[in-house]
Amino acid sequence: MPPFFHLTSTFFGLTSDYKAPLLEEVYICLQHLKGVTYNDVLAMPVYERRYFLSLLTKETKERQERQEEIKQKTQTSTGKGKRTTRVSGDALKSRMKTGDLPLS
Repeated sequence: MPPFFHLTSTFFGLTSDYKAPLLEEVYICLQHLKGVTYNDVLAMPVYERRYFLSLLTKETKERQERQEEIKQKTQTSTGKGKRTTRVSGDALKSRMKTGDLPLS
């Protein structure tokens, strides 16, 4: 009679496919979560670690969007202004001499 449960060596530990993403998550947590140690991150349940990483991702995206909005606002408002009419240099001088165009 064959055994009821077929156990493989990967049953008792993480495969190498899982270790690299785990270490990447640990690294990100250590870099961006204040006061968290390596052992804290390893002892943390997976759902908590992933939740914190999703919050960090969301916060980073919101910060980038705010920066882009501010950049767009400053780019459009820091120009020389919008002209409604074009006046050549000679015409401008003559208007200033005749008083048609105020100096201030």
